[in-house]
Amino acid sequence: MIHISKLNILTEKKDQNGELVPFSFKAVTLNGAILSGNNCICTSSHNSSRTRNIKFLDSGEFRKIRNISFIEFNGIDVIF
Repeated sequence: MIHISKLNILTEKKDQNGELVPFSFKAVTLNGAILSGNNCICTSSHNSSRTRNIKFLDSGEFRKIRNISFIEFNGIDVIF
């Protein structure tokens, strides 16, 4: 299990070349649906609003996701 407070470190992890490391996640949307993302990176995070902007690399789509919405990160459950 991963504590939600570790999302900043994990989603903004960089490789040896300084490039963001892609990750997969699952999050709950406002209407209760499960949003799954594979091959994604975090382009920015906002501590005041507790959100992060996620880019889906395959489609180029951007989504703003609240930290509390994450339920899984790289196949590991996220807890509060």
